[in-house]
Amino acid sequence: MIEADLVVHNIGELVTCEPAQGEGTLGLLESAAVAAKDGTIVWVGPSGRWQWRLEMAPEAMVVDAGGCCVLPGFVDSHAHLLWTGNRADEHAARMRGQPFWGGGIMRTVRLTRSSSEDELQAVAERRMRSFLRHGVTAIEAKSGYGLTPEAEEMLLRVAGRLAATSPMRVVSTFMGAHVVPDGVEPGEYVEQIAEEMLPRFRGMATFCEAWCDPGAFDVQQCRRILRRALGLGYQLKVHASEVAPGEGPRLAVELGATSAEHLNYLRDGDARLLAESPVVCIVCPGSTVSLKLAAEGSARALAAAGCQLAIATDFNPGTSCTENMCLMIGLACLELGLSPEEAIKGATLGGARALRLQRQCGSIRMGKRADLLLLDAESYLDIPYRLGVNLVDKTICNGQLIAA
Repeated sequence: MIEADLVVHNIGELVTCEPAQGEGTLGLLESAAVAAKDGTIVWVGPSGRWQWRLEMAPEAMVVDAGGCCVLPGFVDSHAHLLWTGNRADEHAARMRGQPFWGGGIMRTVRLTRSSSEDELQAVAERRMRSFLRHGVTAIEAKSGYGLTPEAEEMLLRVAGRLAATSPMRVVSTFMGAHVVPDGVEPGEYVEQIAEEMLPRFRGMATFCEAWCDPGAFDVQQCRRILRRALGLGYQLKVHASEVAPGEGPRLAVELGATSAEHLNYLRDGDARLLAESPVVCIVCPGSTVSLKLAAEGSARALAAAGCQLAIATDFNPGTSCTENMCLMIGLACLELGLSPEEAIKGATLGGARALRLQRQCGSIRMGKRADLLLLDAESYLDIPYRLGVNLVDKTICNGQLIAA
């Protein structure tokens, strides 16, 4: 008998994201059950057999799925979790055709710098509760709205506390190379990142990310920062080609980055080069649609080339202020041209690969975290069909049923 303290049974459609376990690219199983012990999946099998295979602990939780669809927890691999303030007025102005109104990123930087560490943590915790309600069980927490050594360190300290106290898996990214702050010469700021911030924050962040785009940093500046980060033991991310074609995708391949992110514009050969590399391509449908760049067709080109794809919210105060991963999946299908299967896998196992969590998260199989989503739907196909509806009825994160 297998010991368990959690079982979810009477699952109509189980999306394992493990093709070897079921039908199709998503490894679908019908009439299934999943059991876990101490937050780890210990058994996956037919719903009619769990009572004969499992020895349930006295305090065990038994969840009747009622024939619904169950998926792995969503993994949000590109999220700006740590900032304060509100830019709804600026967003509205852009919708009215005033794209340069309000102050942009530096407005959020000023608001974040003026907040206390406790205020920032309270805001982030509230956001994380919303992410859990939307089915996100693992998430990235970027810095990048401090842009001074002291403010960036505050953001990373908060990220560390969130990781230690939340059932969610939280992965920290140092993104001092977000934009050049006001009043600072670009070359001096690049050197401050490379020689002061990166050594200072070693051990506080898993990843270092640099934005390679007009208005942010050029390819030489990004190469300087990322090479220094690699030498200090960081893993790399490249925020690439969001607003214009550029060298960011090739830089990601050159440096062996874990991911290249946004990729709204591709140059000839970029998709093939990325497909031949281990780089995960993170697509951010919310900001792509918000910036009216969906017609570029880059997501479909990346998928057609065979790239590893991830789907993320790009939760941020300017262009995608939403925790709704179901909406991201729907937009990826309806606006960016991905299939439902590509989008679902991108929001789960693809996201896990983009954060190097694939051994722990992103699919349903023995030995992985018990991160499960019970949908108010019979099939994963309802997610893009019922556009924008949060179909997550129950979230189980690390074996814990999360209260609504």
